[in-house]
Amino acid sequence: MSLSERIILIASVITALTVIVTFAVTCYKFIRKEEKWRETKDRHDKENYLNILRLVIMSDEMPLTERIAAGDKYIALGGNGAIKHKYQELIAQLKEE
Repeated sequence: MSLSERIILIASVITALTVIVTFAVTCYKFIRKEEKWRETKDRHDKENYLNILRLVIMSDEMPLTERIAAGDKYIALGGNGAIKHKYQELIAQLKEE
């Protein structure tokens, strides 16, 4: 094997390794970007769901049982604050009926 053939062989191996590493890095970046997008989407979905539950709990037009069921879900998802106090008032109101 001559010197020029060895140089070409080494260059082709280096090129192949460079392509493989570049492909792996590109795949990793794509997967991380997709994971971050999914995490953001899931967080927004949870926030939207909590907002819908808040609306149901606070709506006087909704039946009391549905408002309490929404409150159960709201509390289970970690909801707190003024909506939780309203939920507790609804439970007391249901006991009075």
